[in-house]
Amino acid sequence: MNHYPQSMVQIRNWEYNSLSSIIDGDADIAFLGREYYSGSKEALHLLPEVIDCEELFRDTPLVYLRKDHPLLKEPWNLETFLRYSHISTEYDKRPHWALDDILAEHGRLRNIAMTYTSFEQTLFMISQPNHELITCLPGYCVHYISRALPNLVTLPLPLPHSVSEQLDISFILLWHKRHAYNFKVLWLRETIKNNVNQFMQKNGH
Repeated sequence: MNHYPQSMVQIRNWEYNSLSSIIDGDADIAFLGREYYSGSKEALHLLPEVIDCEELFRDTPLVYLRKDHPLLKEPWNLETFLRYSHISTEYDKRPHWALDDILAEHGRLRNIAMTYTSFEQTLFMISQPNHELITCLPGYCVHYISRALPNLVTLPLPLPHSVSEQLDISFILLWHKRHAYNFKVLWLRETIKNNVNQFMQKNGH
């Protein structure tokens, strides 16, 4: 079944007030990323009691940059990573994320030169010539750049595993507990899960 009878699906981008929309009944379900880092304002354990969620996959952020970027000729370490300016992508109107929180704990700071509101905008800007900017985004974006921006490459974050694993992102489905047995929401959940699973299998995950 690929449609729900007599229904209309309206899709919106996640915004700072989207969680309130789920709680207030103005939206039925959400697909989004939440951070594993315990000190994050977007950590999974901070979701309200009235919210249920299900993890669809776990993602590890990567560094994205052009294939001809001068950074690639240098030793890949934290000093090199921090010496170059970054493009950040806003989430809930915040240009910083768990990486910045962890760096701040050690007295370090990224130089964020630009901020965009979507991963696609950020990647498009990173792909442009004549600049030395880099960015950090979820690892699943490699599938997007392989098709749309083949002049980009990735590097792992130059951090010990014990630190980098705290930066993993949990991509979840989220809904209000009142919808636990709502047929429409159950159909939406299964449809999204199936589409995500097909994408992951197709791309070797």
